[in-house]
Amino acid sequence: MKEYLVETDLILDHLTYKGSLKSDLEIAMENGICFTTAINASELFFTAKNEVEIKYINKVITALKILGINSRYSLAVNEFAGNVSSVRDAIICATAKINKLPILTKDPDNYKSTGLNIIHPNELRG
Repeated sequence: MKEYLVETDLILDHLTYKGSLKSDLEIAMENGICFTTAINASELFFTAKNEVEIKYINKVITALKILGINSRYSLAVNEFAGNVSSVRDAIICATAKINKLPILTKDPDNYKSTGLNIIHPNELRG
């Protein structure tokens, strides 16, 4: 079964999706196992404006597998220095690399210099 490390942009898009077709996150979840990190979950909860938003974020987050931030990831962060714009992105890259997961994001250019497998959700739609 395929596995993906889902970036925050895809989760936010799902939470605000108003289309009649399935969201990109729903397609990914049908195609494989979706992981995200404690960082991504924290970003979502940090931006929540009220209890209703927190409720919906919680529903989505519990449907994903959440990876904690292990101290061994910090050992791999330096490998991505200069290839991404922030420590946050370097931690996401280290998490993806160590767990052998492709990063699923609507902004693949953000990770284009990392050498990691980066997937845009359009690739899952066939």
